Amino acid sequence: MVERKKFMVAGLHGNRTVEAEQFATFAHYIQNVQFRFVVTHVPGDPAICVTHRDSGKRVCAIPFASIQAALGDYEAAAQSALKATIERAGEARVRAVLSAA
Repeated sequence: MVERKKFMVAGLHGNRTVEAEQFATFAHYIQNVQFRFVVTHVPGDPAICVTHRDSGKRVCAIPFASIQAALGDYEAAAQSALKATIERAGEARVRAVLSAA
């Protein structure tokens, strides 16, 4: 098994207290502002998630079917899940939440 990098993600109280496995990193522009993201998996949690790099907070889960469709390319699957979240919630709302995080 491959030893993956670790990334601290936000716990229940919002502080970075949980150690997660890091699968990939990428940047995405929302309304001309660059945000950086990490694809993470917390041991014991079945979901693989897109996590905001600066705050360590979970943005969205990545459906397993998306990872399969991307042939195991976590970055491509994560970008697809993030775009779906932005379409559902709206660019302005996602940008405001990430900027405040």
